[in-house]
Amino acid sequence: MEAPRGVRLSATEHPRNVRGFCRCATNPRQGTPLTLAHCNRRAFTLVELLVVIAIIGTLVALLLPAVQAARGAARRAACSNNLKQLGLALHSFHAAHRRFPAGRGAPLPEVFSAQTHLLEYLEGGNLFATMDLSQAPTTFGIGGGVVFDGQANYPAATTPVATFLCPSEPHAPRVPGVEFAATSYAANAGSGTVDYGSLTDADGVFYSASTTRFRDLTDGSSHTVAFAERTLGPGAAPADLVQPTGAQSQEYMLELPGGADTPAGDCQSASSGGWYGERGAKWVLGNYGNTLYNHALLPNASEWDCMNARQQRARLAARSHHPGGVQLLRCDGSAAFESGSVELLVWLAAATRAGGEAPP
Repeated sequence: MEAPRGVRLSATEHPRNVRGFCRCATNPRQGTPLTLAHCNRRAFTLVELLVVIAIIGTLVALLLPAVQAARGAARRAACSNNLKQLGLALHSFHAAHRRFPAGRGAPLPEVFSAQTHLLEYLEGGNLFATMDLSQAPTTFGIGGGVVFDGQANYPAATTPVATFLCPSEPHAPRVPGVEFAATSYAANAGSGTVDYGSLTDADGVFYSASTTRFRDLTDGSSHTVAFAERTLGPGAAPADLVQPTGAQSQEYMLELPGGADTPAGDCQSASSGGWYGERGAKWVLGNYGNTLYNHALLPNASEWDCMNARQQRARLAARSHHPGGVQLLRCDGSAAFESGSVELLVWLAAATRAGGEAPP
């Protein structure tokens, strides 16, 4: 049976025994009946939809850790590359000056960090050219009403330098609440076992007025650490913080009053001082609070860092956001990953420039 063009046939005019057609509907545009193939199509049931969602959820759960691991590996590689760039700059500085830069410049007020001097040999050469190294790196006082003005270097000191920042650092490029630009990499002042880690005549590579040369590294440049990672602080400590616990122990530093010594007993007692939360806040300033560290504690130690208020004596650790250890740069320019479970004697030996320890 055939209907005139444009006229729809009723279901009774297309009985079931007509092969290839169904009574359920007609084509709305042409008025022709739908075939059985069309009529047999149906939507997902609720159970089928839930099964599909469950499968997708399982796939995401399986893939997400792999994606996160890949991102972590990429950040770790970028962090290692930053250290290698510092190594190239360090060697270039030595070639030009026949020594490494001081960890803390001298005399006052020229207490610039080693990172400041290496800036000239990184991509920040133009930034370095704007600095006045005869002026203070930041505004600071030394007591007795003496204050050194750091305004001349303020524009540079507040400018972030990408090579100084690990991609895994969540607080980069500044410690919260601090206007200055930060650094994730600290220079090795030594073992921290000599005169409570004093920056005066320390046994490492970078310290107050240091002029370390390659020939001074009698332990070998490949066995002596130059720089290591150190996580940034979370910002000023809450006024009611009595003692950090858990992850906080690695974020805050115990600050003992004045120029006090930093013996282990005092450093392990929360009542010995106050809490400092601005670790690594100023790449421009050479001291333990900002750009220097020592090997008194193992990498990522659960014990909190400790220094005096002058930031000239300390008991510290290299720290990172990478699982299992920290990245470091040796004086020969090679970068490596050091496990947090390294033996303490091996870790101390890696800090000294001329300790006479047998290499591992």
